[in-house]
Amino acid sequence: MQAHHLFIPTLGLLAWATAADAQVVSRPLTAEQVACEERQLERLVHRMAASEETSNLFLWRSSADGGLFRGLASTSELRYDDTGVRYRKENQLAFDLILKAGEDFLDPRRPRLPQATLVRRDAASNVHPTPVNSYPLTTVLDLAPEVPDPTLPKMPLRITSAPAAGSDDRAGRSIAAADFLTACHSEVTAFDLAVYQLLARTVRISQCLSVGNCFAGLFRFKNLIFRGAEPFTYRMNVLSYLVACYDDGHCSYGEGLTAFLFRLQVDDAGRLTGGSVEALPWCSESVTQPGCTTLLNPSFALFVLPPMTPGGPPQGEESFRRAARLELEFEGSDRNILYAPINWVDLLQGTTWSGGLVP
Repeated sequence: MQAHHLFIPTLGLLAWATAADAQVVSRPLTAEQVACEERQLERLVHRMAASEETSNLFLWRSSADGGLFRGLASTSELRYDDTGVRYRKENQLAFDLILKAGEDFLDPRRPRLPQATLVRRDAASNVHPTPVNSYPLTTVLDLAPEVPDPTLPKMPLRITSAPAAGSDDRAGRSIAAADFLTACHSEVTAFDLAVYQLLARTVRISQCLSVGNCFAGLFRFKNLIFRGAEPFTYRMNVLSYLVACYDDGHCSYGEGLTAFLFRLQVDDAGRLTGGSVEALPWCSESVTQPGCTTLLNPSFALFVLPPMTPGGPPQGEESFRRAARLELEFEGSDRNILYAPINWVDLLQGTTWSGGLVP
């Protein structure tokens, strides 16, 4: 299995912007700045994994400074029920990832080393004791020098939904060696940070509600969110990943990338009103070409759904009818849906996320 070209049959959040950001809430970037952030996030998220089959794991920058990231893991159960009705239910694990260039140790004779801290944000997570015969929702980051398979970490940082497993830290030279401490640009506004978190709460990738196969070879998904070059544009790269095991007992990890672009429409008061999502083209040059899709047959659907309370009642057919939806089977398929408008006013109605900028 190749690591890139897989072919497997298969008054609220936006009000976080400050008054200073009210005039220019989303600044233009150069193509080089966008590509730098894309590559850095891809290197970092490659080292990560979530425990649940069909899970969605999101990662984004949480500051204009380097070394600060935020993320969300979701169990993302999107399926048909016994009567053929679509539903979504999930638990979530929100976290911060803090990377530092050098920290000391209890033993003063040890040299300072780069250090990572992975900490759960309990107010935004489903934290509960693990039921008997089940496993907690888990997020792991591997700090080993090389990471061929992040589902089998050699130097793991691990947090779970279990009450006592909310933080982990350790030193690792790979933090500096992989250039995770340097910010690719400083043009990150409070509005941008709010949009990142909103997308992590509303976008879900699903095989089971697509034209793909829901019964074998199910992917997990790692979704990195970052700015596009134009103001009010946001990129999302979806890394479909799985471990395939063969009759001879050999298992192989693989991942492939599908690229998306979100365009947002904002009124004079900074309120999010509408927008669109589109799948970016398949790469024509090489797997290292930025801003394009490398996965030959994604076989999944992307939904932009109303935000929900994780751990609460599931969403049903009414939420899916309001959602924006893309469908990606393979390049050239007549079943592909590569563009959809997003009615954010409708999706956010009834939530505290429908307001404008904080005065």
